[in-house]
Amino acid sequence: MPSSRRRPGQHHYAKNPPSPPKERTDGRTFWAIMMGVFGLIIAYFATGNNAVVLAIGAIVGALAGYFIGKSMEKEAPHKVHK
Repeated sequence: MPSSRRRPGQHHYAKNPPSPPKERTDGRTFWAIMMGVFGLIIAYFATGNNAVVLAIGAIVGALAGYFIGKSMEKEAPHKVHK
């Protein structure tokens, strides 16, 4: 079907760019710190003032937080915002 020469052309849908690397790093860092502190608190209440267990709890919590933040960032572009 012919199109009118006086009508402007169609507007193409512009896809939003993915989040910049700085925001992705901030999300991973935020969750790693939060879960690290949470792991530290749990280790303190579980064993008391044992430095080795406190360090292990903080490290395990930070690793868990890092992977939680990473998976959330991976899922973020797939969500539809209305």
